[in-house]
Amino acid sequence: MTLTEARQCALILNPEINAQRLRLLASRRFALAAGWWDDPALDFDALRILRGGPHPWLGGAGLTFTLPLTGVPGLERQAAQAYTRADALAVIVAERELLAEVERLWNACLTDRRCAAAQNDYRARLLAREPQVRALIAAGELPASEGDRLAQEIIKLDLECACCGAETVARQQALRRLLGLHPSAPLDLATEDDLEDEKPFEDDLQHAASGVLPESDLDLVRHPRVQEKLARFAAGEIELRAELRKRYPNISLGPRFGHEEGGGRLGASLGFSLPLWNRNRKGIATAEGDRDAARLAAVNEWRSLVTECHDARRRLQIAETKERGIREQQLPAALAAAERTERLFQQGEADVPAALAADATVYMAQEALIEARRVSDEARVRLYKTLVPPVDPERHAKED
Repeated sequence: MTLTEARQCALILNPEINAQRLRLLASRRFALAAGWWDDPALDFDALRILRGGPHPWLGGAGLTFTLPLTGVPGLERQAAQAYTRADALAVIVAERELLAEVERLWNACLTDRRCAAAQNDYRARLLAREPQVRALIAAGELPASEGDRLAQEIIKLDLECACCGAETVARQQALRRLLGLHPSAPLDLATEDDLEDEKPFEDDLQHAASGVLPESDLDLVRHPRVQEKLARFAAGEIELRAELRKRYPNISLGPRFGHEEGGGRLGASLGFSLPLWNRNRKGIATAEGDRDAARLAAVNEWRSLVTECHDARRRLQIAETKERGIREQQLPAALAAAERTERLFQQGEADVPAALAADATVYMAQEALIEARRVSDEARVRLYKTLVPPVDPERHAKED
């Protein structure tokens, strides 16, 4: 499985992201059902005149329509559409977070595999040295402790195996869970040769479809995380306007029919509420509190995103500098020193401990490079999460 296939698998099978999409679907349905007028009211009444004449019964019926002159249903529809837009942005944010987490666990699993390959290579070199060490010990040129030290180093490598540790298994299970796979499903990552042309987020940092790096802190206002909070703030503003308009009465209008003294009468009725004491004070207070909380959440989200962006850039700069130094200077120097030591050892001018020390130095440099690559990849993932993508929230909010 390649990283591209893992991304597609996660976007399709991940249960959390599918639950988020179902919530978006419910929000869209709610927006379609919002903003309708109140149903008309039909009433009947009947009276009997006590000690009456030949027509003691009086009857009547009426049909009443409520005219929302305050515009509350329209505001409710606008608020529902704003919440739908916020939920659509929340899905975008969740998808980006999911892809970033898949990338992080993918890099962690690749790091474990690289560490295991480096350990196996170092172990093979130690095993190749073992007959030489035993021969020199038998000839009396080396103390017996050198053989024990070599055996202890091999045992240490076996105990520190990067492919069968508890943390390695936990990372693999976490990756399966993100991909929506069964815990017992086989998970075979693509080999290094398959990944040569696949630079996970390096190309995404420059690809317009994934987003662009913000040039200033204000550019982060267009980030989906901030836009989601702003959409909820806009919905809170609309809800507050609706609650304020509920203080004003709606007009009830409709025809009425009555029967009295053996004859029928036809007329019209007009009514409205009298907002004298209540005036929707509780609803207005709740809407104001929700609006203020949404505004503060948007500001805090922007501030948090600014901090994450600067931190990610600094981490990536430090990680790339360290990785470049190990790759271009320290590891080549260790390999060159090991080659010189091996050549001197073959000529009889270097002893076995010197050759073992050179091999250990190469192994340490390889491990340092693997760790530097992991840190660099994680920093790149952090920076990817702060990109400002050119999304069209209205399109996502209107899609069915």
